[in-house]
Amino acid sequence: MIFPELKNINTKCVNLNAEAIDWIKGKIFPSTDHPLLDPAICQEMVDDVHKKYDVVFSYGGWMEDRSFLWHGSYLDKDRAYIHLGVDLNVPPGTKVATDFSAEVVRIDDDYPEQGGWGPRVILRNMESDIYVVYAHLDREIGCKVGDFLKKNTIFASVGKAPYNGNWFPHLHVQTISTEYFNELNQNNSWANLDGYGSPNKIEQNKKRFPDPMKYISLI
Repeated sequence: MIFPELKNINTKCVNLNAEAIDWIKGKIFPSTDHPLLDPAICQEMVDDVHKKYDVVFSYGGWMEDRSFLWHGSYLDKDRAYIHLGVDLNVPPGTKVATDFSAEVVRIDDDYPEQGGWGPRVILRNMESDIYVVYAHLDREIGCKVGDFLKKNTIFASVGKAPYNGNWFPHLHVQTISTEYFNELNQNNSWANLDGYGSPNKIEQNKKRFPDPMKYISLI
């Protein structure tokens, strides 16, 4: 399982965009900016969502429209609010393990980019024809490029702001098809890879970035 420390812990799939719309009603914030862009305020919202459903952590968001949650961010430019991965909303420091035997193919960190990936590890799933991205990690990574990891190997932990891309603490998991991974590699176009996409490209992005929940386990 992806979080060995959270075995048999209550969790729930949530739509964070819908929860954010409900949570923010009637609240007043001193800043004129969208308050949920502040990692501390966003974490307060997530904590309240967990209390609402009586769970320790939550997950979800693949192909979710997050036009309310992240309006005012860099996503406004192209209105690219469709989430291409899943978010696992767990406390910072939570250890992350592989759900499959894997090869470490890429490790990078775009800090101090705001709204970026933060520390990121990309694994080649050696049991399926897919690559898996783990982002917003802590800066202390427990593996290196070229390593082969056995299933259930702990290789990283969840990071926190500002070093994780300046988001509330969570793990972003996103798959990449082998075809698109090879395209990114051959063209050295990793700077073009994002966790969000345009609503006009949903079908294309479903092929490029299949549902990550097929490749990870929460129990």
